[in-house]
Amino acid sequence: MEETDYLVIGGGSAGCVVAARLGESGARVTLLEAGPKDRHPWIHIPAGMIKLLQNQKLVNWGYTTEAEAATNGREIRWPRGRTLGGSSSINGMLYVRGNPADFDIWAQMGCRGWSYEEVLPFFRRSEHYVQRGDPAYRGQGGPLQVEDYRTILPLTHRFIEAAQQAGHPFRKDLNGQEQEGVGYSQMTRIGRWRGSTARTFLARARGQVRIETEAQASRLLFDGRRCIGAEYRQHGALKRIRARREVIVAGGAVNSPHLLQLSGLGPAAHLQALGIAVVQDMPQVGANLQDHFVSRVQHRVKDSLSTNQLAHGLRLAGEVARFFALGRGALTFGVTTAQVFARSREGLASPDLQLLFTPASYALGQFGVLEKAPGMTCAICPVKPDSRGTVMAASPDPFARPAIRPNYLSAPGDQRLLAEGIRMVRRIFAQPAIARYSVEETLPGPGTASEAEMLAFNRQYGTTIYHPVGTCRMGEDPASVVDSRLRVRGIAGLRVADASVMPTLTTGNTNAPTIMIGEKGAAMILEDAG
Repeated sequence: MEETDYLVIGGGSAGCVVAARLGESGARVTLLEAGPKDRHPWIHIPAGMIKLLQNQKLVNWGYTTEAEAATNGREIRWPRGRTLGGSSSINGMLYVRGNPADFDIWAQMGCRGWSYEEVLPFFRRSEHYVQRGDPAYRGQGGPLQVEDYRTILPLTHRFIEAAQQAGHPFRKDLNGQEQEGVGYSQMTRIGRWRGSTARTFLARARGQVRIETEAQASRLLFDGRRCIGAEYRQHGALKRIRARREVIVAGGAVNSPHLLQLSGLGPAAHLQALGIAVVQDMPQVGANLQDHFVSRVQHRVKDSLSTNQLAHGLRLAGEVARFFALGRGALTFGVTTAQVFARSREGLASPDLQLLFTPASYALGQFGVLEKAPGMTCAICPVKPDSRGTVMAASPDPFARPAIRPNYLSAPGDQRLLAEGIRMVRRIFAQPAIARYSVEETLPGPGTASEAEMLAFNRQYGTTIYHPVGTCRMGEDPASVVDSRLRVRGIAGLRVADASVMPTLTTGNTNAPTIMIGEKGAAMILEDAG
């Protein structure tokens, strides 16, 4: 059996960070990634993310949820990255840290060492913010390059102005001292190219980390109550690797609990029903699933350019030339150009809504397909949903897909908040700065006015924005899957370090907090190693 000091399973947003930081210590580190190397050209061109999200087999696990009544029996696509960089290689590249209150709540829930004051140094350490910003909050010299949008269409400026007219204060830096308000989006990018954790953290660790791609872990190996390594399949061959120090699972909110369950760590009755030998009864493995479920308000646009027009014909050819010649234009776009963080009502400690604006519109019911006529869209995201779901192994076969049941809209509070978000977006679009450029609201349409009508629309057309977390919940209570140092309860030599450990969702996109978890997790591993 081959050996290593540290075995990191999953080369995604957190896994690349953990492997790179452990490699810097001089330890022998092996990284297993189920997917291929990140060579596909669409990975590196920011606008190529639509192609990657649409293609369910290319560098994408191609998950779908189970059909659920609350979303009208729909199976909803759940793209997750299956290549070096994981979802940071296929996502919209938004850099959103979350609200300070998010992490203070984690600490109040018993996650020692995870308050905002304690995680801020790891956010700062990880990044190099090109535009600098307040050094008390922003980092310089880190592997992850973060920068403002290079090309901004006038519609985005008009949305920013309209949001201010609707009462939302302008924030120059939504990742700085104050998040609540409206501001321009920031992206993880290396010049004109995508800046995944593979191309930032892992690229710095070449020669320090042994990287095995197309190597899918099938189960963890144990010696009594100690994890000693893993079994994996690579190019048809079944292999084993032993970790002298620790195994770190970093497969994300779907693959991490799935691997634990396949290895005998999970709800005992469920595992026994599948014929999986139970190593330890852990009812919360795969539970506590949370995700950001969104609805959209869409408008037809007049007298202003939208991304829709740039995606066709001669204009598209011009944008391609502009990208390769100048590193600017539509091919540098991510998913959202401006954001609003707002409270739906007085008395809340922090924002409970994120509004995501893009100067584009999409064909109804067609995944990621831009309309040909000009349009603009604002997505409504309740950032702290009450709905909880599960990720559960459906078979003892390690290569069979787990059952994903997000249980969207099961909580009445989530239903009401989406409706309030639609009303909030309508107030912004009614402001003079942007109203004169609107022909009409096309989705959900002015005929959708009551809360019942909005709920019906959201059940039929609402969707995920790909932020699943929580399925290996961190905490100090006996039911938590990992403790505050990310150690799996009752099992020596095993940690989980990825979005699955988040006890609750953060306020906004989850890639930046996941990278922070990788940074802090690696630091704790090295600290515990002495």
